[in-house]
Amino acid sequence: MVGKYKNTSLAKEVLKSDRSVDLIFLDIQMPNETGIDFLKNNTIQPKVIFTTAYSEYALESYDLDVADYLLKPITEERFNKAILKLINQLKTEEKAIAYELQEVVANDYIKIKSGAEVHKIYLNNLIRLQADGEYIKYICKEKTYLILGSLKKISTELPPLFMQVHRSHIVALSEIKGRENYTLILNDHTQIPIGKTYRTKVLHQLKSEGF
Repeated sequence: MVGKYKNTSLAKEVLKSDRSVDLIFLDIQMPNETGIDFLKNNTIQPKVIFTTAYSEYALESYDLDVADYLLKPITEERFNKAILKLINQLKTEEKAIAYELQEVVANDYIKIKSGAEVHKIYLNNLIRLQADGEYIKYICKEKTYLILGSLKKISTELPPLFMQVHRSHIVALSEIKGRENYTLILNDHTQIPIGKTYRTKVLHQLKSEGF
């Protein structure tokens, strides 16, 4: 452990001078600056797990792409689950270096290259896409790929079977199970926020799809 700090100002100084930090356990209610504002206002390289007594920030934290959200009091079982989730995410990112997006082929599949091999991500197997820094997570039914690229660019290449609902999220229409206010519920129970700038278009399309 590098250290423990009561406010974000002290933490910022450490992050500037010590590049070995891999993970931050971050509270939300802190003096001077909240954990939410800290992430919004700074480029943070380490992974972040929120540790807080306030459940109402969970959806906003999802938008900030934190690794997990732990509610106090934190049990050992829940803590271990968060660490395992983080380890799996890091393993996925390590594998991502080899992948390079080639093209979307005939509205049927996405072609990616890994070394000398070419792989296909069939669109009917693709649940959603999520921006992750300079990468895009292609979350399929059996596997997740992490590929260098721009969500904005790929959104123009995908067929209308997919809909961008947030600056960080594109979902397959067939995977939408329902909606609660401005949150989509997918078939796998994942909750995806509908971004403010996308709401009018998304709600109109959802209405036409019967939601």
